[in-house]
Amino acid sequence: MEREEILKKSRKENRGGDEREAQITAKAWQFGAAVGIMICGACMMVYGLVLGEPMKYTADNMMFYMGMLAAVYTYKAVKLRARLDILFAAVFWAFFGCFTAIFIVSVIG
Repeated sequence: MEREEILKKSRKENRGGDEREAQITAKAWQFGAAVGIMICGACMMVYGLVLGEPMKYTADNMMFYMGMLAAVYTYKAVKLRARLDILFAAVFWAFFGCFTAIFIVSVIG
């Protein structure tokens, strides 16, 4: 087998990305889901204690999603050092901060 044939076969096998990147992405989503669940639980508890009623604002939902996505891309950025993941992490953390501020203002009144 010639060098070009081996390279062509290797490219074909690795079309979906390498195994390390796939494992890191899977772990990142697990980490993000765990962070989102913790944020959700903490906010529900604080909101219930402060106002004595369940949450009804959309900012809280968006805060959970942005927190989860920020955690996912932060994990990937740390492990893979990819510029795009770092950019996405920064953007999602910024959105998380905005929605957290909206949530806090809605709780305080």
